[in-house]
Amino acid sequence: MSFDPKIWLNNNVSGQVLVSYVGRIDSDIITDLISKIEESVTNSDLDIGKQLKIIMHVSVESLQNIYHHSPIDVENNINEKIALFSISYNNNNSTLLCGNYIHSEKIQIVKDRIEQINALNKEELKALYKLILNNQEFSEKGGGGLGLIDIARKTGTKLEFNFISLNENLYFYILKITIV
Repeated sequence: MSFDPKIWLNNNVSGQVLVSYVGRIDSDIITDLISKIEESVTNSDLDIGKQLKIIMHVSVESLQNIYHHSPIDVENNINEKIALFSISYNNNNSTLLCGNYIHSEKIQIVKDRIEQINALNKEELKALYKLILNNQEFSEKGGGGLGLIDIARKTGTKLEFNFISLNENLYFYILKITIV
């Protein structure tokens, strides 16, 4: 397994980096990152004021998704949950990049869900969100795909994704979220 999330992140972030993190993820680290994000965005000289609330909401949702869905895979020498997370600012847009390891059998589910979300307009996303919430269609991890739907609703942009193959059973999943 020759993939290095830090190198990937350094090669794929553009603009002014406000927050960047690659490493172990747990609830304490999420709390620290959220504080760091708020401080960095608030103290920047960038005109992010209108995006701050969305950035904070999407950051929390993204980090929770990583924490809840990252595998521990002793067979592939992944002994803790690992996260890739960054917020950058370029041309009046904020970009969140987040990523985690994912098993190959989960890829089609994630891909199908994101493609479904990207095909919907604002009203259809709202209706799907309410439908899942009202029907209590929750997975074993506690969600029904509500996090990704909520991110798409809050940002109003399409979600971009990529799966980097590490071996036949393990990939690294990257999600790119743009906030305009």
